Amino acid sequence: MKRISILFIIGFCTMSVFAENPIFPQDTIIKTIRTVIERDSITGKRITKTTTTTEVKESQTLDKSKIEYGGSSYNFLFSWKKKKHLHPHWTGFGVGFLNYNNDIPNGDIKMSKSLNFTLNLFDFNKQISNSNWIFVSGIGSEWSNYHFDNNAALTKKNGVTIFEPAPGGIDYKTNKLTVHYLTVPLLLEYQASNFHISGGAVGFVKFYSRSHVKYYDEHGKKIKETKGRDLNIRPIDMKFRLQVGIDDISVYGYYSPFSMFEKGKGPDLKTYTVGLILAL
Repeated sequence: MKRISILFIIGFCTMSVFAENPIFPQDTIIKTIRTVIERDSITGKRITKTTTTTEVKESQTLDKSKIEYGGSSYNFLFSWKKKKHLHPHWTGFGVGFLNYNNDIPNGDIKMSKSLNFTLNLFDFNKQISNSNWIFVSGIGSEWSNYHFDNNAALTKKNGVTIFEPAPGGIDYKTNKLTVHYLTVPLLLEYQASNFHISGGAVGFVKFYSRSHVKYYDEHGKKIKETKGRDLNIRPIDMKFRLQVGIDDISVYGYYSPFSMFEKGKGPDLKTYTVGLILAL
């Protein structure tokens, strides 16, 4: 009876311990089994004693889980934490509308036709620790077509770019400026579920520019004429970029704090863009 009572007490204590300290699958369990062989000094018989100890450590206090079996003979380490994998939203194809400060003499913009095309094919990114933030860079390209309302075209006179009115009797049907850039961004992006927002600066490297017009002469013949190519456009420029989106569809915007043209060599024309981009 006494033996039964002792076993009952031991079982009850064991149940109480496990009730107070439940073991969850993500906890770290350290189990040690020790075997000791002794020889009885009187009978000379070998006596084998085996002891098992189990230690449970809650996963909240550990960055990694560890299982040890047989003392230090066998170790297996693994992590319960899963690193977040964030996908940047720089690469893609976008279309936007161009505009600028509309106080340029003879240089009113026709916004309905002034379009910006974006094609970004490469990105490089670095996640900040295991957070929802990533640094984003890459390489992209921009094609900008500025159409003008006035009967004037961009050209260079005495080393300075101006909007020059058309000669008498000529009515420009098309007068536009085309500029192509390579772009390199430096952005900080935040993601939460399927929402993302990014912002930062983008460097622009110009590799092509052209001012050209179309009109009909007095005989009704269609004339295409290039009015200038270099035009004192900055070879290297910088714009601020903001992008907000859901999944792979985003609204993006650019604002240039600097004039498109070099200082003192053209109109003070600060551009901005608003458009849609579809991630690739």
